[in-house]
Parts: sequence; C-alpha cells; structure tokens
Amino acid sequence: MITEIEEQKQLLEDVRKHLKLNHPSELLKAFVDLEARGKVNEVVKKDFPHLSNEELKFVMAEVVGLGVIEKIIDEYEGVTDISYNGTHLDVITNQGKFRYGEIEESYIIKIIQKFANACRKEFTRKNPILDAAFSNLRLNAVHKDVAQYGTTMALRVVRPKLALHQENFKSFAPDYIFDLLKAIVASKSNVTIAGETGTGKTELQKLLLSFVEYKDHIVMIEDTPESHAKILFPDKDIKSWITNPSINIEMLVKAGLRNNPAWQVVSETRGREAYEMMQGILTGHRLITTLHAVNARAIPSRLINMMKMGYDIDETSMKEDIFRYLNFGIHIEKIEDAEGRMKRYLKEIVEFLPNGEVLTVFRCDLTNKGFEYVPGKVSSIFVNRMMEKRVDIQLQSKIKDGWGVHEIS
Repeated sequence: MITEIEEQKQLLEDVRKHLKLNHPSELLKAFVDLEARGKVNEVVKKDFPHLSNEELKFVMAEVVGLGVIEKIIDEYEGVTDISYNGTHLDVITNQGKFRYGEIEESYIIKIIQKFANACRKEFTRKNPILDAAFSNLRLNAVHKDVAQYGTTMALRVVRPKLALHQENFKSFAPDYIFDLLKAIVASKSNVTIAGETGTGKTELQKLLLSFVEYKDHIVMIEDTPESHAKILFPDKDIKSWITNPSINIEMLVKAGLRNNPAWQVVSETRGREAYEMMQGILTGHRLITTLHAVNARAIPSRLINMMKMGYDIDETSMKEDIFRYLNFGIHIEKIEDAEGRMKRYLKEIVEFLPNGEVLTVFRCDLTNKGFEYVPGKVSSIFVNRMMEKRVDIQLQSKIKDGWGVHEIS
C-alpha cells in the first residue's frame, strides 16, 4: 500500500522531471528570482491541474524553495532561529524553543546546497563550512565530514523591520531609557553594544540608527545583510556595504573613512578591524558597533585584545583613548521566563570617562522578585556634549533631572 509520504515523494519527482525537461532555465533561476518562480508556479498549476492550492504551495516550496523551512516560517510567528543538529530540527521563536522533529540529513543537505548555489559557493569536504545569506535568511552549515553525527545547520531569520521601537520598548527596558538613548545619539556619542548571540544587539543597533538625522551621512558595514537599513530608513543618507571573501570589514572601515561619514555603523566587531574603527573615532567620525563581551565594563579590554590580533599597539595609550572617546557601553542579556519564552533585556549602560573611571548610568538586577532597575548618573562631560551638539532642550532637561550629574573636573 502506497503511503502519503511516498505519494508526496513521487509527486515531487514527477514535477522536477517535468520542469527539468520542459523549463530548465526557469527551474534553475526560480530559487533566486521571484519572476522565474512565478513562471514556474504558473507552469505547475497549468500542467498539474489536479493539485489543490495547498498542494501547489507544498510543491513550489519543495522544488524551488526551502521546503520545511518555508513551512516553519509561515506557520510559527516570530521565528528567529532554525537549527539542525545532525538528527533533529529545533526552532526558536520569541515564545521559546521547541523540537520540530526528525528530518533526514539528505533533506537538509539539499536545502544547504540551494544556499550554496545561490551564493556561488561550495559546500564539500574541501570546503566544509558554509556561511551564506539569501533573502532574509542567514545560514551557517558544517559538512558531515567534520560533524560527527551528521551535517549541521544554523539558520537565522532576519526581517526588514524595527523589532524594538517606542511602543514595545518597556518590555526591554524602562521607558526613560528610550529618551536617554535618543540623547546619546543626538549628542554624537560613540556607542558599543555587548552581549552574547541572540540577545538582540542588532535590534538595539537599528533602534539607535533610527535616531540619526538625515543630515548625518551614515556608512553601514555588515558581513551579512542583516540590518536592512536602506529598506527600514529610506529617508536617511546611508551607504550600505557587505563584506565578501576578498573584502573584509577592516578594508570597508578604511574605505568608509574616506567617504567622510558622520557615523560608521559596523554590525559586529570581531578582530583587528577594531584598530581602524578607533582611528575613525580619533578623527572625528562617530561609531555604533556591537561585540561579544561578558559585560559593559569589559568592552575596552575586548577592543584592545582585538586590535592586538593585527597591530602592535601601545596598550596604555590606546586604553586612554578608549576611555576618553568611546563614551558609552551597553550590555544586553536574555533569560527564559517561567513559560519558556525568551526575554531580552537591557542589563547595563556605562559611561567611560577620561580619568579611567567607568560610571554606571543604568543597571538592571535580576532578583527573586523580578527585575530591579537601578538608575545611576551621567557625567558632566555628557551634559556639556548635549549642549554643544544642540540636543533638544526638553530632552536635555529630562536627562539631567532624571539621572543627576556626576561632575568631572
């Protein structure tokens, strides 16, 4: 007796054979070209008239799409990550993590190969690690040759939307922090956002970017097209650059400085490019970037260690420059609540001061009773910078009255 699964496999095989024989060009282009995909959809609809709308959608997803990946993204709201560990597929949403079920490795490999083909990269024993991005998906895959229990895959779903905004900000931090962040950007302060993977660093970076005025030229540098800054902020003056195998972040940072930007926004700092970014700060360009650090106070030492990956630096002198010009460090964390939902929250904001002091501006303590917010102070240096940069008077007053001022002589 033929099972439903066997019938589905036979249907897919029949459609593939038909398309390869009669429409090979459209079939090849359909994964990366929406127009070609539309043509294939019409062909399948015409040549396989017995298919219901649901069956047609399934066939299109399997033959020229991402199959189960598309199904998961369609069915579950707020999917952020899809992971395959060699045997099982796990899904992470804003509501938590769940196991989708067992999936054959060969099926996952076909999905990975579609990414590889679309990005003109190889995924083989000789090239066992694939980093690729397509549409709103970012993929990392590791070949079974080096993965003990089978090919693994990590998919990050990135959407061209501002996930963190004023209306939902209080789920991330107190409302008064929103005004502080606006003042930090308006005062042209440099900002580094720290946190582990999945804490929402990119989303906070996009929120800060939303505060930048049109008159300020922005150079956005990413290794994968994750921010969708040009789509989100069409009225801003943004040059959006993406690295490739021959052009790295360090090269783009150097090129960016020659474009005289008011802001360089680097999606993530990982290595020696930190040195060139610091040179940009020292020549008057503002910076918003993210990195991995255990807390906000660890940011200066992390940056110095990254600079040392490619440069022989005077650590004492560089540390002085960082404390004088880096301005603000922000740390984000995430926890799972009692219902298993993932909650991302602002852990700490600190201000780096020229005398080597680290001033706590805000701290969130997680206690048995929940979140406890601990406001600190802002420095007189920041207050003066707000005045110099003509930050809105009412916003200045909110900051000074709400925090109090730590005087720096």
